[in-house]
Amino acid sequence: MRNAFAAAIVELAAKDDRVVLLSGDIGNRLFIPFQEKFPDRFHNCGVAEANMTGVAAGLAMTGFRPFTYTITPFNTIRCLEQIKLDVCYHHNPVVIVGTGSGLSYAGLGATHHSCEDIAFLRALPGMTVFCPADVWEVRACLETALQHDGPSYIRLGKKGEPEVHGKQPMIAIGKFLPMKAGQ
Repeated sequence: MRNAFAAAIVELAAKDDRVVLLSGDIGNRLFIPFQEKFPDRFHNCGVAEANMTGVAAGLAMTGFRPFTYTITPFNTIRCLEQIKLDVCYHHNPVVIVGTGSGLSYAGLGATHHSCEDIAFLRALPGMTVFCPADVWEVRACLETALQHDGPSYIRLGKKGEPEVHGKQPMIAIGKFLPMKAGQ
């Protein structure tokens, strides 16, 4: 999923010069294509996720469409107050992307677990939560989140998730995604 995100964010940025990518000191090699094509729109914010969220909110207030990216608990729970106050209360179109959700980074200990992120973020005013199942849904969720006029959270796995769709599905906020027709 993270590789699909890295490829899709380059495509989105090529089509929309408002797209800015902020990284929490992760994915440096993953984002080399983005950095090479859009050096002024990539910012490694270091291990300062709360600050990264504040910067994203400020960028959104000036017309940019920022995406923040780092390991899920650091991009969500660690900076929940900034997400609530700086992003959600102002209805800023910031897209928060958490990678390695759930127990994907379980081997690194409890600090890297994220089992409550969906519940916390769904409770915030105006937040839209996306939980893509495969690489096709990642692309669809990114496109939908970019067009959405409000805060969004995209919860990614780490890698190796099986493909569910053979092509990119249509994603509509507030609508379910049928897997197959019922009888």
